[in-house]
Amino acid sequence: MKLSTLTKAVTSVLVATLATSAMAAGSITETTGNKLVKITDTAYTKLTGKAVNDVIVNHPVTLFDYSQADSSYEDAYLNGTLNLTDNEGSDTLYNVDLGVNYEKATSTADTTIKYDAGLNGHWANNTSETSYKVDPTATEGKEVKDASGTVVGRLVEDKEVKKEDTSTYQGHASATYDKYFNPQTSNAFWYGKGEVKVQQEEGDDYAGLKHPEVKLTGGVGYGRVVNVTPMAKAIRLVEALVENGNLARVPSANSYQKIAQIIEKEEAYKKKFSDARYAQYWIRDIQKALGVNLGASGTIRAYDVLTKEKISTRKYGWDVRAGVGATVSDYNGNSGKPLLELQGNYYYPISNKTQFSNEAKLSTILDDDDGSYTLTNDMGVTYELTDRVDWENKWNLSYVNNKNAPDVTSNMLSSAFLYELSNSLDYEAKATLSHSKVEDADNKVDKGLYMGVKYRLK
Repeated sequence: MKLSTLTKAVTSVLVATLATSAMAAGSITETTGNKLVKITDTAYTKLTGKAVNDVIVNHPVTLFDYSQADSSYEDAYLNGTLNLTDNEGSDTLYNVDLGVNYEKATSTADTTIKYDAGLNGHWANNTSETSYKVDPTATEGKEVKDASGTVVGRLVEDKEVKKEDTSTYQGHASATYDKYFNPQTSNAFWYGKGEVKVQQEEGDDYAGLKHPEVKLTGGVGYGRVVNVTPMAKAIRLVEALVENGNLARVPSANSYQKIAQIIEKEEAYKKKFSDARYAQYWIRDIQKALGVNLGASGTIRAYDVLTKEKISTRKYGWDVRAGVGATVSDYNGNSGKPLLELQGNYYYPISNKTQFSNEAKLSTILDDDDGSYTLTNDMGVTYELTDRVDWENKWNLSYVNNKNAPDVTSNMLSSAFLYELSNSLDYEAKATLSHSKVEDADNKVDKGLYMGVKYRLK
């Protein structure tokens, strides 16, 4: 036997023996995730036939296990899109949209405060399609012949090509305050809401700013929505540390709760230690909750996951509310009649990577003889395809019931892929299908393709 062959044989036996011993000692379990061996990626792949990134971690908790009463989330985005829209029976539009959107919610055991604001601008270049007709008296244009080859006329333009640029803007801001009567025994609450809207009006670019629409509403409700984003981040953090070889054992359920609570307190760490220095203390306390020494590699990986990977907001629960209010001022500067508002919200994280949401609202004017009302329903499903790619799907329904005018039903389906270019910048590609139906009129279907970027401010 040649020396090289003998060497290979001995090496194989040693590797097999070491692997068997390690596995016998319980240092590796292929898919349970309860114990993971601290070996090189190459050795792990040889032993299990799997890449390190294919390791399946069985977490002892789910998002529903997180019930911390004190929580908050804040989202702020700057959006820019180029839209290519094909409107049935009309024009092809080339549009540019710019907008900024902000949402923040803070919850405790007895209160929930939510802020929502947005400002969007729209610029469009509309090009009308040109139609043609056969003119038997025309002397210019393409000849048109019948079946026998006889010239019956020439093609002339029937409608001129018209180009006109348009621009619009609209904005809104609202604040909602929920106060639970007795959070220890019931999820019943009372609420108050203030809302302001502005929009561009024809003939006066600033009329909407001079006379904003202002509404005040108050009422009662039942239910509670819990922000479980901290637990989603804790689960993602453990997965990353396992894949990176920094954890040999999945933490206990109690450790997950501690980690999630520390993650939730990121803003508190910033206030105490400053934005420039808070991370070292934040990650240090997370490491203590894990009960391990992550080392330099694990510390860097934890920092990257928690600060550079985007995990969309996760919520579960439901609430319903009914309230009355009034339009303090409309776009014409006049006060309106009292209004009734009914609303229901439902949120469910289907999995650690999938979020479902549905928000429905009905509003009508009281003391109004025509009995008109407006119903809206916004449904969405977000799925994290990878750590860098999100897939967002939405269905927006609007129904306006008018006694003295035709009813209007509008539906929009959209599907978007968001690719994370950097920690704060996403590329978005979105397709839409819109259907608008006016009572006793032809249906209209529009198709759209949107390409743009989304910059995360918060």
